[in-house]
Amino acid sequence: VEFPKADGTMHPVITQPRPVSKELPIWVTTAGNPETWKEAGEIGANVLTHLLGQSIDEVAGKIKIYHTALRKAGHDPDNFTVTLMLHTYLADSREQAEKVAREPMKDYLRSAAGLIKQFAWVFPAFKRPTGVDNAFDMDLGTLGDDELEAILDFAFDRYFQDSGLFGTIDDALARTEQLKRIGVDEIACLIDYGIAPELVMEGLKPLAEVLKLANAPATLAGDDFSLAAQIIRHKVTHMQCTPSMARIIAMNDEARMALGRVQHLMLGGEALPGDLVQDLQSCTDAAIFNMYGPTETTIWSTTGPGVATQGTVSIGTPIANTLVYILDANDQPVPIGVAGELCIGGEGVTRGYWQRPELTGERFAPDPFVTKTGLSAPRLYRTGDLARWQTNGQIAYLGRSDHQVKIRGQRIELGEIETVLAGFGGVNGAVVVVREMAPGDLRLVAYVGAPAHLPETALRAHLAANLPKAMVPAHIVTLKALPLTPNKKIDRAALPEPTTKRPTSNGPVAAVPGQGTEADIAAIWASILGVTGIRASDNFFELGGHSLLAVQAHRAIREGLNLPKLSITDIFRFPTLGALAAHLDQGGTGPGPNPPEIAAPKRADTMSRRRAMRAGRRATNG
Repeated sequence: VEFPKADGTMHPVITQPRPVSKELPIWVTTAGNPETWKEAGEIGANVLTHLLGQSIDEVAGKIKIYHTALRKAGHDPDNFTVTLMLHTYLADSREQAEKVAREPMKDYLRSAAGLIKQFAWVFPAFKRPTGVDNAFDMDLGTLGDDELEAILDFAFDRYFQDSGLFGTIDDALARTEQLKRIGVDEIACLIDYGIAPELVMEGLKPLAEVLKLANAPATLAGDDFSLAAQIIRHKVTHMQCTPSMARIIAMNDEARMALGRVQHLMLGGEALPGDLVQDLQSCTDAAIFNMYGPTETTIWSTTGPGVATQGTVSIGTPIANTLVYILDANDQPVPIGVAGELCIGGEGVTRGYWQRPELTGERFAPDPFVTKTGLSAPRLYRTGDLARWQTNGQIAYLGRSDHQVKIRGQRIELGEIETVLAGFGGVNGAVVVVREMAPGDLRLVAYVGAPAHLPETALRAHLAANLPKAMVPAHIVTLKALPLTPNKKIDRAALPEPTTKRPTSNGPVAAVPGQGTEADIAAIWASILGVTGIRASDNFFELGGHSLLAVQAHRAIREGLNLPKLSITDIFRFPTLGALAAHLDQGGTGPGPNPPEIAAPKRADTMSRRRAMRAGRRATNG
């Protein structure tokens, strides 16, 4: 680099010694801000971080953000390094390591005021000063010596247990493996933070052993036949399984690590949730394919890329020598976007079921759309699956046609409800069934798999925003995992009966009525709905009621309370227990939300306009 001198001539300057690398590798240091991780990926930099203000699980999430940003910027994450700085001290025993590191580490923390503030209010014995809302606005001078020591001891214990490379060789190896699994490539050991120099030097010996063992080639036990071991042992590049099995695999740390070696992952046999694809992409760079096809078409018929998306992944397009049709009830092709039965033709279609001619005739038929083919007898297989063509030429799978049910005159696609449920954050899987809660009382029951608690109110709001009211399940049962068959498909027969309960309230909780009209109606509702603890603010329809049950409630209240003139419309006009009881206590003449004297003229006017419109259409058509 040349610089101008006073006389205007240039003076060349070079650095010595010359750099070894042609390009200097750049690290971005981050204390944990996800935006910094993202930016590091976008500019193609390595990352240096630590565990002073973030947990290992939090770092794992940020590494996913970093790798995603690298890929979007056209970089291969394998070419970049995540370096994690850890305070380190190893000894022959865990107790010895803790004894040596405690006071130097506390002194280190004491010198870093921000770190003390960060943990001050986590310590239960330290009370927040009056008027201080932000820990970083706090004057550390307000801390007593005993409070400061207690906080420092608390912080050290946290670091020693969860955030450092402390203890024995085995402890360090366990920490190293833990960090490998979340995507940490390199550990930077901070060894000189106040420990006596001779102890620091002695501690390098066990650290060297950890370095050797952590980077030694993996050796598998001869009797280890786990999935992870099989992938590693046989250098597996292609793997096929159901989405349910893939989710189980993704929940195991060893299996997730082994999936990183797989190059092609094929998932089929069930609808593929988009969130599962996203989870798999975080642990493997394998090309993920969604495979679809029944056994009767031997066996895959369509395939498409596994895309991390909301809801269910498209099943793609037909494979070679396969024909796919989506037909209506008259066996005619439906337009793009319209649901119909998925039918498959081509060379993969079998001849039928062995010695079952009636079932063969029901499911297999001549292909009316093929006129010239090498097949001696072109055949179609009726899958019983519902699907629709998308504008991009892909096929959207909607569910089984035999999951189309009719409840109180409404045709309902269970597969569509499952798709909407799968699009809710935190849901790992969903299945919807119809259960007869009482003779003639058919209700939709949704089962969702979720490892963490899901707020039912938010889930219902999500369903209501995406589905007609009749398709919102009466009951939602949350399970940590949906039951599976030995073939790793959802076992509908093993789904538990829903336990009816009243929804929780965010507002003040009214007492359960003890006597009077409210108590009498509550007893009737409880008998019909199977719900206990009904309160004045509870809504009949939000407790699982519907039009048929409303008729039952009307009859029971009219007979039980001796109210022969009670109108069925009152059950709909006053859906809450308190409002209905108050209306009846007033002699059944209260105004209600839609007083008859106002509502009736409106309804008459609406019906008159509809009759006029129909008459006009008939005249035009005539």
